[in-house]
This record gives sequence, structure tokens and C-alpha cells, in this order.
Amino acid sequence: MIAVVVLIVGRIVSSRYPVEKDVDLVHWTPAGQATAAAMRLHRQIFYEFSAEWCGPCHQLEREVFMDPMMAAEINNRFIAVKVVDRQREDGRNIPSVQQIIDRYGVTAFPTVVIAAADGKVRERTVGYSGSGPFMSFLFHAR
Repeated sequence: MIAVVVLIVGRIVSSRYPVEKDVDLVHWTPAGQATAAAMRLHRQIFYEFSAEWCGPCHQLEREVFMDPMMAAEINNRFIAVKVVDRQREDGRNIPSVQQIIDRYGVTAFPTVVIAAADGKVRERTVGYSGSGPFMSFLFHAR
């Protein structure tokens, strides 16, 4: 009986104070606006290539893009662009997405490319091996 009361009270409390869903804290810029923003703000472009089916991509999102310190580092230093591959789901990507994937030679997910405003690659990492190595990648990106 006590267990039932505890469960009912817990349900009432949780419905009044819902748990916030995970929030991506990175300020993503549409790909078509990235070059102009990078030139205007004198920043590099942070391209994050992912796919819906990619488990490591979701882990990167949870551990990096939802972490206040790491998201702030990305927001303060880069123009962030998320490029989502839909090849597996839709049989093709929209032309603008496929063009960026081809331009940077992306063949695996997640891939992060840091490029100058002119598109020249400065840094690249493929895969995700945890927040520590990714933080090191971010801090050492020139």
C-alpha cells in the first residue's frame, strides 16, 4: 500500500515538474549562411557531419553539444553547421547536403571538419571516442 501511494505521489509531482528534454546548446547556422558569417565574424566553420542511424553521432550530440562548456567553446570560436546525411533513409541527399559531403570527402560518421571561411580544411576528426579526446581536438584546432 505504501509503495502504491509513493508511486502515485511521484507521478503527480513529475507531471507538475516535467524533466526538460536534452537540449543541444550549439548555435547551428544554415550551411548557406556559414561562409558570410565566418567572414564577417573572422571565425572558422565547424562542420559536423552526422546521420540519424549513427550511434556515435548521437553520443557526440549528448556528450558535446549538450555540455555547456563544450558548446560554449564551439559557439565562441566557430560558425557551426550541422550536415545530416539522409542517404540511408531517403535513398539520396538533397543537392546542397551532398555537395558539402562531396566537397569535404566525408565517408564516415560522425566527421567534424574545421574549415577556413574560404573552405580550406584546417582540422578534421572522424569518429567519436569520447568527450576528452574531442575537447582536446577543439582546443588544439587553429
